[in-house]
Formats: sequence, C-alpha cells, structure tokens
Amino acid sequence: MTATSPPIEPAALAPRRARRWPLWPVVLILLLAAAARIHGAAGRPVWTDEGFVAWATGDPDLGEVFDRIETWDRHPPLYVFTVATWRQVAGDSRIALRWWAIAAGLLATAVVYRTGADWLGHGAARYAALVFAVLEMAVYYGQEIRDYGWLVLAVGLMSFFFLRCLRRPRPLLLAGYVLSITFMLYTVYLGLLALVVQGIIWLAWRAPWRAKLRLAAAWIASAILFVPWLVVLLRQYDRGYNSVSQGISDFPGSYETTLDTLRPVIELVLGSQLALTGGLFLLGAWGLSGWTLARGGARPIPERSRLAGLYLVLASGGLFAFMLVANLWIGLVAARTLAYLTPALALVCGWGLWLIRPGARALFAGLLAILALASDPVIQPRMDYDAAAQALAAQASPGDLVILETGWDDNAFQYELSLALPDGVQTIRTLPWTGDPGRAVPVVPQVEDAVRAHRRVWVVQWLQPSQVIPWLETGDDGYRLALAQATPTGAQYAVAYPQDPTIHAALFERPDLAGDPLNFGDVLALGNVLLPESIRAGERLHVDLWWAALAPPTLDYSVGVFLLDAGGRVVAEHNGPPGNAPTTAWAVGEFVFDRHTLALPGELAPGAYRVMVNAYWYGDLEPLRVDGDDAAVVGQVTVRAR
Repeated sequence: MTATSPPIEPAALAPRRARRWPLWPVVLILLLAAAARIHGAAGRPVWTDEGFVAWATGDPDLGEVFDRIETWDRHPPLYVFTVATWRQVAGDSRIALRWWAIAAGLLATAVVYRTGADWLGHGAARYAALVFAVLEMAVYYGQEIRDYGWLVLAVGLMSFFFLRCLRRPRPLLLAGYVLSITFMLYTVYLGLLALVVQGIIWLAWRAPWRAKLRLAAAWIASAILFVPWLVVLLRQYDRGYNSVSQGISDFPGSYETTLDTLRPVIELVLGSQLALTGGLFLLGAWGLSGWTLARGGARPIPERSRLAGLYLVLASGGLFAFMLVANLWIGLVAARTLAYLTPALALVCGWGLWLIRPGARALFAGLLAILALASDPVIQPRMDYDAAAQALAAQASPGDLVILETGWDDNAFQYELSLALPDGVQTIRTLPWTGDPGRAVPVVPQVEDAVRAHRRVWVVQWLQPSQVIPWLETGDDGYRLALAQATPTGAQYAVAYPQDPTIHAALFERPDLAGDPLNFGDVLALGNVLLPESIRAGERLHVDLWWAALAPPTLDYSVGVFLLDAGGRVVAEHNGPPGNAPTTAWAVGEFVFDRHTLALPGELAPGAYRVMVNAYWYGDLEPLRVDGDDAAVVGQVTVRAR
C-alpha cells in the first residue's frame, strides 16, 4: 500500500464548497450493513448472556423484569426494559428479540459516516462506514440479544457529539452529548473508558475555560441523570454480586493477556483479514497523527483537528492496549467487551483507505468487504442449544415437566426449549438455587412438589452435576427411567469444555403398575399407559406403554397403536416391536417401557379420539386376544385445532 496525499481536503480543514456529495453510496452502505446484520439472526441459537435477556424479559410485568435485573444482572436496565416492552408487541422469535440490536448496528453505521464526514471528509467517511458495515465484530454484536450493540451505538454517539463540541460547544450539541453519555450509562458501564479518553482530550484542548466548563457541565448533568440507577447499583455492590473486581475471567469467550492469546484477541477486533485491516489501521493511525491530515502535509493544522485524530486513535488502539494491560489484574478482555472500539477503529481504517491511491483504494475496500462477509469467525462460543432443544421437543408431550440442570446455561436452554417444545410443557430452571456457589442450596427440595405433580419428567443436564437424576433413579417415588438421549454441545463448546462434549436428557415416568393389567393372550401384560390429555392436530402423539411378560415369550411380538375418531375410523397408527429388546429376551414380571409415536394429520378435526392397542406376531399377524377382543381401547386424547 502506497500512501499519497488525499485527493480532497478534510471537511474540517477545507472551506465549504458548493459541491454536493452523492447520497446513493451511503444508502448502499446502509443497506449492506442491514443485510449483514439480518443474515443469520433468525437461525443462530442464543448463548448464555442472550439467554439471560430472554429469561429476564419473559414476564410481561415490568416490576418483575426490574427485580430480575437487580438480582441477577451486572448491567444497567435500559436495553432489557426496551426488549421486554418490544417483546409484548413483536413476539418471542429470535429475530424479534434481536431487532433492537440490528437497528442499533444500522444507526451506528450512519453515525460512523457522519463523524467521518465532519473530520475526514465525505470520501473517507464512506470508506469508514463501509469498514464498519462489514467488520465481523460490529456485525456480530449488531445482532445479539444483549446490550453490547447498544454500547457500540452509544460510544459512537458520544464520539460524534464530543468531537463536534470541540469546534463550538453549542447548547443543542451539549444536550446531545449529555443524552449520549446517559444512554451509555444506562446500557453498559464499560463505555466509561471511552469517556476517560474524552477527558484526556479535554485536558489537552486549548480552548477558553467557558467552553471547557460547558463540557464539564455536560458530564455533571449526565451523572445527575444516572443517580436513580446509581442507588440500585450501590445496593447490588452491597450484596457483593455486582463486583467489578470479579471481571469476566474464566467465562466463555474471555481471554487472558498472554503472548499466545495476543493474536486471537487482535483478530477479534480487526477481523479475520488481519493483515489487510491491520495495515489499514496502522496507515490511518499514522495519517491521523497530523502529518497527512492536510493536503501535502505542509499547511498548519487546526488544533481541534489534531485532537480529533488523536481521539480516534486513542479510542481504538489506545483503549485496546489499555484493556490488554488492565486484563492482567481484572478480567476485561472478551469479544463482547471489545466491541465498543469498532466505531473509532472503522474511522481510522477508513482514513487509511483514503490515503491509498484511488485504484488500489477501491480494490482493497472491495476485497475487505467480500472477505469479511464471506467469513464466519467464532467470536463468541455458542453451544448447540437449538439442536438439543429440538431433540428433546421431538420426544416431549404436552403435560411433561422439564427440569434444567445446565448451570448458567439454564436461561439459554429454557428459551430454545420455548421455541421448540409443544404447548403445555412446563420448564424449571435450577439456576436460582445453584447459580451462586457460595449460597447454593439443595435442588431436590425445591422441585419435588412439581415433580410429584407430573407423571413424565425430563431432566436436562450439562456440566453441572445433576441432583435430580440420582434422586429419581432411586425409584422411591415410583419413577422409572424411560428414555435417555445425548446431543453434542457442538464444535465451539467442545473446544472450550472437552470433558463435557454432550448434553444429556433423561425421561422419567411414573406408571401406575399396582392395578390389574390388561393381559394379551397368556404372554404379555400391559401394566399402564401414559399419554397427554390433549394435543394439537399436526403434532406427534407419544403413547407410552409399560409391558411385562406373563411367561417366557417364544416369539418376538409387535405392537400396534391406533387413534380412532368418533366413528371408529383409524386416523393415525404406529406398528413396531415393543421396547428396545425383542420380547424373547424379556424377563418374566419385569416391566419394559415401550413408546409409539403417531404423526397426527394437520387437517384432523378437533374433538375426542380413542387410543387402541393390539399385540401380534409379525409372522401371521394374528392378534393376541385381550378381554375377548383383538384389541383394547386404553385411553382417550383431545385433539385441538392447529
């Protein structure tokens, strides 16, 4: 890359010109930014922090939302309150919950352009906006159900208003500056580091004291507006939960400051095209030092322009270096905590692009955009919660109870299960009793009443040692293990947690085996049948049978399960061998779990339907007689409209 004098002077240095810059390139960049952030937002499963927001906003009562934030969150409430209110209108889908982050990413792109146009000129501003529109970090946190995308926007707005105030701190600009700082304070406290950089520039700013005092007054006004939440914040610190000294060390996606992690962390910020983006950043930082900020580098440069360039470098590379050093003592470094550096970083890279010859500039800009959009880096490790939820949902029935023993991932699992499970399935998080290791209480006493109120109970376990499964395995309350399945955590978490590569789900049932069974011939006894009370048309109906052998079977029998309408017509059926072993391998008197899944037609009319069962040898298809008939009606289910 060859640095040359910029073809036009920066807007801050050049007199106003009659030339109008075309708007269509900016519109195209904004459309690109929107497309990059919308793409994949509907399909990507939530991770731990997103799961918290999904849980915290799940109650329509804002008072309950406030209590959840105060008790469990380290962040201010503005973003969560906004999502909670929006959720009542837009629904619970991933794209609906991510809408506010997507909107913030689009607005932040516009703010980057406008800030660049103020100080670097419209041409360089367009390149800066393009870099921000496709930069992996900016895109990623522009589609996450968490407040880091808002922090990016807040810091971008703070920079925009602060730099404009360096020219002349007018009342309207000061009001915008106050609101942008307040927006940051009610979003993520980490933005205070950007405010510190602005304070450094303020100290170096040789302006009349009246102008400097106006900026100081803006800081005071922002602090006053923050006082209502400051009371809550102090209460959190008194409880010892919201301690800054804890940092984010050892959390998924966090990094220690070592030589081995230096390159991965730099790649997080600059993107996967490290050589290209890094070269543009270094060139832009050199240019913003003042030597090339004016055409030819020979004319005097106004102090405020030098300060603006210095601010952009410090607010990106300077803060990055500071966080790496501070990370030695307090856990500060993770992808999510570095995302707010991207607006200033994009502006520096945009200026670096502008210093290149026009032909090479377009080539590098296009190459950066294409490679960035084509890449799919792992910025925040995610577990395949959606796959695990869908696997469980395929086996769950209305009326089931699901208990989550997945530690801090309870919230994420609960949300993904809410998207996948049929209606009428209750979930219980054990996180309230195990989330704070220092204050953890036994789980079983908290859930045993709910467990005993259900006949089918699922337990989902990962990483956190299960307390519920050993209790149910004792069989003291009549529960028997019916099904067990394992789902991989996915490649991203398999690297972070190689010792726990699978998510386990176990179904325990409590059949009533004390009554008189239905005898099929003199070979098989049907002890009990479990099926949901109601189900929607088009869903899967799971009919669970508990069989025992009356005598050693000499044939391998099959079982048919049929759904009959009011006229006795079969509308759905399933035939297959019972249990996981052929009947000839059954021990006499030992009950065997046997599940049959019927696919209900979507056009099935609402109403009551009977469930009928028969047993037969596949060799001659002759059914075993039960109470003198070829089959027995064993229950009834209500079908609801889709």
